[in-house]
Amino acid sequence: MVSTAELTHLTWLYPVYQRITQAFLAGHGHHALLLRSPNDNGAEIFCQILAQWLLCEHKQAEQACGHCRQCQLFQHQSHPDFYWISAEKGKKISIENIRDVIDKLSRHSQQSTAKVVYIQGVEQLTEAAANALLKTLEEPTENCYFLLQTDVEHQLLATIYSRCQLWALPLPNQAQAVKWLTEQGFPQTEELQIALTMNYYRPFATINSLKQGEVAQRLAFLRQFWKFYRSKNILMLLPYFQLENPITQLNWLEAFLMDTLKGALGIHTGWQCQDLRQGVETLVQQLPALKLYQGLSIIRQMRTDLLSINGVNQELIVADGLIKMIEEVFEG
Repeated sequence: MVSTAELTHLTWLYPVYQRITQAFLAGHGHHALLLRSPNDNGAEIFCQILAQWLLCEHKQAEQACGHCRQCQLFQHQSHPDFYWISAEKGKKISIENIRDVIDKLSRHSQQSTAKVVYIQGVEQLTEAAANALLKTLEEPTENCYFLLQTDVEHQLLATIYSRCQLWALPLPNQAQAVKWLTEQGFPQTEELQIALTMNYYRPFATINSLKQGEVAQRLAFLRQFWKFYRSKNILMLLPYFQLENPITQLNWLEAFLMDTLKGALGIHTGWQCQDLRQGVETLVQQLPALKLYQGLSIIRQMRTDLLSINGVNQELIVADGLIKMIEEVFEG
């Protein structure tokens, strides 16, 4: 488990935490908080610390005391009234998961304090599970709180929205992100700035990129994309996809084509590929905006298919998308 001190270093999230705790202390806290955040932004840390604060017997203005029995149990990951639900890899959160927690919530608190349910990735609920949760949100038990975390890109049932208090967890600005990353031991280099930009300022994704050497990998991949464009041969790019998880490469392609489309439309700010400006500007001179838009749409459809269609050979989806790029964008 984490401590409140760790959240104070996430300076882009801490003001939201302060507003939530202040609302509870003023008697205006809501029993169900819907926390929308980009992935890899620290939302899990945020929810854990807020859960401990809600359970703490001697909570202070902005932090749990850290010493009471509730805090000790929480920090040792053994609090009987804290329920953390998340989907297993490749699966949804089932109605059985929700029913099990609802059954436990119907009983008295084992510690005679609050009960907190943290659902990480609430968008992973099956329809039946979402409906079961909805009934509990409509008729909450006393001193029971729900922390529902979801990614900003996912849609939820309107009925769940209507029964929750919505809080948006922002991304850091450039100064906040660079400061935090240097505190984690990463030197302030051009590579760090590129990694930040290519990850849309998501701090934990940036750390992963730096550790995995993704800045160099992205450059090599996009060079192959240029060879693919020149040769109109899918074998110049297909072998360079990590076919067990090609989403990362598709994200790199999407950012490159989006910047190219912006350049074709005369928009020169907000680019994700500033370090590849020469390549972007060259492609702008060779393909019209409509073709660039078609290419961007193909890449996005490939990603959607890969994320939503189970049991299909991913290599076939990628190959089909690259063939469409040749026929509809490069040659069409």
